Amino acid sequence: MYYNIFILSIAIGFYLAYLYGRKTTEFKWSEYLATLILPFLALGFLIWQEGVNILWYFIVCAFAGNLAEHLGGFSLHKILGHHLWTYHRLSWGGYTSILSWPYWGMIGILFLSIYKTISQ
Repeated sequence: MYYNIFILSIAIGFYLAYLYGRKTTEFKWSEYLATLILPFLALGFLIWQEGVNILWYFIVCAFAGNLAEHLGGFSLHKILGHHLWTYHRLSWGGYTSILSWPYWGMIGILFLSIYKTISQ
């Protein structure tokens, strides 16, 4: 049940960010933060209910996802000779950004949520 709240908070957060920034193609800090506020509140609730291991899982998934994105982007750049994607804010070598860390952590918790929901 608690994981369903997390999944719902991600959906609502991204929908609110969509409503807020649908008329622009530029990066906005307010839109970026809007996608993170509800999921982080739900993550805090999950930590309170399930324990601090959820936080460690979030951190490991954030690091692993960012590392995989960096290595994948670097490898594709070397193989194809050009970047398939680029980051302009807080970039790490142009292949990934520090700003994507929370999303990788959320994806990890999202997959854990789906697993826990299905296995019940």
